[in-house]
This record gives sequence, structure tokens and C-alpha cells, in this order.
Amino acid sequence: MDKLLTTTIRKALLQDAAAIASNHICSWQETYKEYIPASVLNSLSLKEKTEQWRALIKQKVDILVVEVEHEIVGFLSMCVFRDAKPNNNDGEISAIYLHPAYWRQGLGTKLCQIAFAELSKSGFKYVYVWVLSRNNGARVFYESLGFAMTQEKKIEEFCEGGAPLEEILYKKTVK
Repeated sequence: MDKLLTTTIRKALLQDAAAIASNHICSWQETYKEYIPASVLNSLSLKEKTEQWRALIKQKVDILVVEVEHEIVGFLSMCVFRDAKPNNNDGEISAIYLHPAYWRQGLGTKLCQIAFAELSKSGFKYVYVWVLSRNNGARVFYESLGFAMTQEKKIEEFCEGGAPLEEILYKKTVK
């Protein structure tokens, strides 16, 4: 019989930056291997990503981490919708990544549910998320959480050296 694992979701602390960065890189290398050249994915720097996450945590960006048995295995960051028009008070899930060993175990859903509650408590009515149009797994995940695809699309270069990729905007009511 499988042992029940202790799972905790909490706000990120400065000392979590390296673990967040490690999960970010591992998840990107698996998630985007069909869309971003291996040479680009393999060159992702743990040191650079750690510094990026450390800076975001210092800036008080809302970042949740999920721990299994006291080890960080994923994270979610949320903010004011970055593509909003002035005076628009909508939220955005700007990143959610789990270590591939913890995919499809309900942890992403738990992270999102807590994020929805936090965004609602902060006065946001809607939450948005940009999703790669070809990432069917992510699209199904967000749709299962009640997100609906909008008509908005954009082309983004995910990283230096990567091809421009189409993203689709999804929207969900949180209040």
C-alpha cells in the first residue's frame, strides 16, 4: 500500500529560490522539449534562474511553493494581469511548474485552487493564463479547472534562441 505523502503549500521564502529554479528548469526541459531546441533547454542556468527567482521573491511577487515531504517540488506565481488595460483589476497565473516526477498527482490543481482563493481575496474578479496553443496537456488541465479559451492570441519567443511560439489566453472567474 502506498504511504500518504505529507504535502504543504505555502508562500515562497528567499531561501526557496534555488529549489524553485531547479523545478522550473526540470519542468521546462520536459514540457517544452517539443517546442524549444534541446541546446537551448540544456543551456538553462541554475545560477541565473536562482537569481531571477530570488529577485522576484525580494520584490514580493506572489509565489506559492508546494512541498512533498518537506522538499519543494513545484511552484506557482501570480500577479496583476500583465496585458491588462489601465485600471483593469484582473489577475494572472504567470507561471506554474512542477517537477515532472510529480505531474498528474493533483498538486497543480491544489496550487491553482489556493491561487484562486488568494486572487479573489485580493479583489480580482477574473484570472488569466497564457498557454502554448500546441500544449494540449496544459490546455486540458486549465479547462478542467474552469478556464475558458478566449479569442486572444500572441506570438512569444519563450527564450533566447527559441522559435516564436503561439500562445492562447484563457480566462476564469474567481469571484
